Amino acid sequence: MSELPMTDKDAANGDNSESADAMTAHRDGSSPVVTVITGGTGFLGRHLVAAVAGSLGGLTPSDSAIEREVHVLSSSPDPQFEGLVANAITSHQVDLNNAEAVSAIMNQLKPTELFHLAWFNGESASRYSDPVNHDWVAIAEHLVQSFAEAGGRRAVIAGSCIEYGSEGGVLVEDGPVDPDTVYGRCKLDAGLRSLAVAEDFPQLTVAVARIFFVLGRFEDPNRLVPHIIRQLLNNDTAELSAGTQRRDYMHAWDVALGLIAVADSTIEGHVNIGMGSPVQVKELSEAIGESVGRPDLLWFGARAGGADTAEEITADISRISTETNWKPTLDLEAASADVVNWWTRQIQG
Repeated sequence: MSELPMTDKDAANGDNSESADAMTAHRDGSSPVVTVITGGTGFLGRHLVAAVAGSLGGLTPSDSAIEREVHVLSSSPDPQFEGLVANAITSHQVDLNNAEAVSAIMNQLKPTELFHLAWFNGESASRYSDPVNHDWVAIAEHLVQSFAEAGGRRAVIAGSCIEYGSEGGVLVEDGPVDPDTVYGRCKLDAGLRSLAVAEDFPQLTVAVARIFFVLGRFEDPNRLVPHIIRQLLNNDTAELSAGTQRRDYMHAWDVALGLIAVADSTIEGHVNIGMGSPVQVKELSEAIGESVGRPDLLWFGARAGGADTAEEITADISRISTETNWKPTLDLEAASADVVNWWTRQIQG
């Protein structure tokens, strides 16, 4: 396995005080921040758009002091977002596979800040092995390059804990990485290439947020948490594995707040976003069952476990905890209750 040091751009480029002074001006609100978000119509992206540009009912809003002019790049002509007032954002229909279109929108908007969350979202059974993942490495690199060429100063790239590989344990940013899936290798490569772009642009700083396990609103209904909720709301059994594996689960809203905190900070290189403490998947399922009111419909051990066999996968969150003021706002019970309430509204109206 290889070890990756965190980026030290000051050492590579010498005095970076001009960039630091400019970013300080943006962070204290003394100059406008034009923010571009990709992947804003996805599961995590919808939480981020709401956190940056508005709020989601019942959830603690971002405490960022920065006023942002938010632009969402989407393949959809007119995406709709929960929790936003009219004109809170401006959407632009852009195909990220079209390099010329990406360069054009960056030159048009001249953004200060970039959140890049977009990625290939294929079928569950094949998305970790699909070769299309490789295309998104080049997309990420070109996006950051175009952003930098247009004068962009601060980029936050969504990475994944899967970059660490399958060994598991408590995972720290400068520890070993050994991804064993196409998806994991491509996410790792995309982050490294994005960081490399910053080496050529003194005004640009890049952070790659390695996001751990997430539950929240807007998730694919076939994923674990929505599947359990939908089964129980329909008074059907949820057949599950034994659920003894421990995973670092966090509500997507807190991940979004973490991404904003990273953007507002001076963090460069890789940074974990997670709760910092694991929970058994069985315990998560039981919290959902209690929130629905039908824990009796959870059938543990009815299915074989998946390919993800590590006993524990937990984020070491020392870096984000010490270099930002971010803290999770929802514990397991509150996160489960929020997701159950959201799905209940979707299903029952």
